[in-house]
Amino acid sequence: MKVKVKERVNWPITILLILGLVTVIFPLYLTVVIAFKKPSEMTNSISGILSLPKSWSFSNFAEAMRVTDFWHSLGNSVLITIVTVVLSILIHSMIGYVIGRSKSTSKFYKVAYLYKFIYFYVVSGMFVPFAILMMPLVKQTAQMRIDNIFGVILCYLVFYMPMNVLLYSGYLKNIPLALEEAARVDGATTWKTY
Repeated sequence: MKVKVKERVNWPITILLILGLVTVIFPLYLTVVIAFKKPSEMTNSISGILSLPKSWSFSNFAEAMRVTDFWHSLGNSVLITIVTVVLSILIHSMIGYVIGRSKSTSKFYKVAYLYKFIYFYVVSGMFVPFAILMMPLVKQTAQMRIDNIFGVILCYLVFYMPMNVLLYSGYLKNIPLALEEAARVDGATTWKTY
């Protein structure tokens, strides 16, 4: 014999979810509707803003792309992203490898402490909020005349270094040292092992 379980509705949670849905859907609806309206359809009344467009037009998108020089900006963003990711992988993984292996496997007591200090110094950069650095950074890059694509790439490399070094050196702790020792026995240099 099956026992029927009475399902109960948790009304406070349901009401909160519905309110959350409305606060997300309403601005999204306004964004889409306004984007497809012609400027002549935008009246000062609330019903003019909330109503659907009479004819769906993509001319606003074309105008926005023309005014903002979209394709040039997209090209810059792609270039900056690709160069930053490639350089981050190369530079930050090398730093993480050196710090991760040297702070735990150094035979000299003082050298291990030096690498631990360097690790904590680099990782402490995560605790500095970007809002504090933003204005001095803009002034300094302008004074150094690197307020261009090169400067942006350099800033990204520096800002993401603490997190990347933390991740790389933390990942190295999971790789057994026996693998590196076996590579060294087989004649691999430090670069080949890396």
